[in-house]
Amino acid sequence: VFVLTDDPTLRYAYNLKVTSVVLAWSLAVGTLHVCLSRRWVPPALKYVATFWDLAMVSALLLADRNAGPHSPLIFLYFLVIAAAPLRLSIRLVYAATLGAMAAATLMMGCYVFALIGSTDYYAPGSPWQVPRPSEIVFLLSLGAAGLLAGQVVRQAQRLVQGYPVTVEDNKEAA
Repeated sequence: VFVLTDDPTLRYAYNLKVTSVVLAWSLAVGTLHVCLSRRWVPPALKYVATFWDLAMVSALLLADRNAGPHSPLIFLYFLVIAAAPLRLSIRLVYAATLGAMAAATLMMGCYVFALIGSTDYYAPGSPWQVPRPSEIVFLLSLGAAGLLAGQVVRQAQRLVQGYPVTVEDNKEAA
């Protein structure tokens, strides 16, 4: 579409940026697939994959000057945290949670100071401004998601170690 059309309604720069992010992300997925299919799994691979995902989410958010932190894509940070317990590493969950919080903060800084400009962002009535309480609640929500993801890993470790787990019978409750 980018090459073959002259339609002025298409946003060429945005399409090019998103396509670049998707290609970079696809290249990383292909590399990860090759590593896993050959059973080459160095200890750092899970961290590299997680931080690459965080970088790609941030790049995707910064691709559109008009959306940035206002985009619904900002919730992809939660998916990165939710994927961390699948590798059953509590350290990875900590790294993913703190990494998501840092990536969201850095993305917001790039949005304010590089894309929009601090004078336009902080101008009274600016449409680009994100309320400070919303930023804080978002970061606290990422932290809470990390705590819950950590509990999933801890519970899985308890099950592997053989701790008894009981499940309430629903017939008695009825």
